[in-house]
Amino acid sequence: MPVPFFVPTIVLAAALSGLMAGCSEKPAPPPAVQAEPAQPPLKPGQVRVKAASLKYMDIQELSQAGAGRVVWAPARMVFRDEMVSEVASPVAGRLVDVSAKVGDTVKVGTPLASISSPEASRIRGDYQTAVVELRVAEAEVRRQQMMTEKGIGIASELFVAQARLQEARHAVDTASRASAYLGNGGSDVIQLRSPRAGVVIARTAVPGSSVTSDTGSLFTVGDPTALWITADVFENDLRGVREGAPVRVEMPSLDQPVTGKVQRVGSSLNAQTRRATVFVSLDQPNPTLRAGMLARVGITTTAPAGMSVPINAVLIKDGQRSIVFVQVAETTFEARTVTLGQPSNGFIPVLSGLNPGEKVVVKGGLLLDGSANQLL
Repeated sequence: MPVPFFVPTIVLAAALSGLMAGCSEKPAPPPAVQAEPAQPPLKPGQVRVKAASLKYMDIQELSQAGAGRVVWAPARMVFRDEMVSEVASPVAGRLVDVSAKVGDTVKVGTPLASISSPEASRIRGDYQTAVVELRVAEAEVRRQQMMTEKGIGIASELFVAQARLQEARHAVDTASRASAYLGNGGSDVIQLRSPRAGVVIARTAVPGSSVTSDTGSLFTVGDPTALWITADVFENDLRGVREGAPVRVEMPSLDQPVTGKVQRVGSSLNAQTRRATVFVSLDQPNPTLRAGMLARVGITTTAPAGMSVPINAVLIKDGQRSIVFVQVAETTFEARTVTLGQPSNGFIPVLSGLNPGEKVVVKGGLLLDGSANQLL
């Protein structure tokens, strides 16, 4: 006979109680997803990007003063005009003696060379003749005045004598200047003398050679360290070049660049190259430099009055309209139509359309408007 199986009442009650408790518990709800804050609606011409896209952009704040830029130009070493003198022949002749050599130290008036010149003899002879004619004219005036005082002179003859005296004085003055221009020397010999103290830097005079007033410089006298740099700067780059601007000078003959300042800006342009000469003085003299050495200079320019933006910041919209994207919120940008000036050194002056303190997209503008074209 099978044995009946009895479950204790207390155990059965506990099991039923646990089962009912488990059925009464509800699963925990999933965490609520916070909704992003509502963005204000975009105005016409505005565009919004994701925050992650900002790292692909370069955004800069506009300044009214503008930024200085460096203009690079070819250059060369030359003698300073006010520190060097050129000595040439005033008349045609032949070099009979050349006493000065390159490197000689000279004083004012030191003989450099002698020139034999028939023309010099004629000029000096004209002066002596003019002096004699002046004395004759003076004597004639005195005679006519004496005769007039005695009552036997004629007024018209005195007037003619006085006019001839004036002509003789003018002739002596002219001949004297021409003779003095030749300097000291014999009747047909001219002494070329140093006009300043210094060193004979260069000499082209050769004994026995013929020279004229068009031959050019026979001697260069001055300070061999009195050098400066002449740079050929493009017309479009001259606008920001100012006197006193700092300059960086690079030369193949120097291991390290040297510095200088702009002394003067030329007032005329070369018609073929469209460049003007900018004169640069070195901050420190360098005895290893020589006239004629080539160089490359970087001149720090002053930005024109008003605001300028990099060329890369400007886009061409619809083939004719220039636009710049302005940051109006962290991820919101506005296409702004601008009026521009003439570009220079990678920057363009903004005449209207932007305000100081606004932030513009310098790099990455095409991400905001793929249909625009970059202004190059």
